[in-house]
Amino acid sequence: MTRPGGTWENWGRTAKVRPRSVETPATVDAVQRAVQAAGARGTRLKAVGAGHSFTGIALAPRVLLDLSDLTGLVEVDTERLRVRLLAGTRLHRIPALLAPHGLAMPNLGDIDRQSISGPSPRARTARAPGSAASAPRSSVRRW
Repeated sequence: MTRPGGTWENWGRTAKVRPRSVETPATVDAVQRAVQAAGARGTRLKAVGAGHSFTGIALAPRVLLDLSDLTGLVEVDTERLRVRLLAGTRLHRIPALLAPHGLAMPNLGDIDRQSISGPSPRARTARAPGSAASAPRSSVRRW
């Protein structure tokens, strides 16, 4: 969904921007369409998660790609202790997603409102914004 840009501010209120427009995709296909449309227009697009960074890294003056609606569990491999989550999934939601599979995270920080696309090393190296991110093996345990 595309909407006119309002003021976006990071979690620490140290950076803010008023993008021209905001894209809020709920599917990977919608992310791909938004990226392709921005590319066709020659417009810069910036993907953001929860905005937990204290820097201006998420400032998007043109098109802000808000991944808040791109959430959920994509794949579970209980043998290899790996899960794939969509980029907008918030950390505090992960325990409930893993529990039905007999999995848990051994440690979850006291600030858990970030999205998986921010703290996950794999998410930072994902091929495209909004692609599913794999949690590092050491982050998931049987319980």
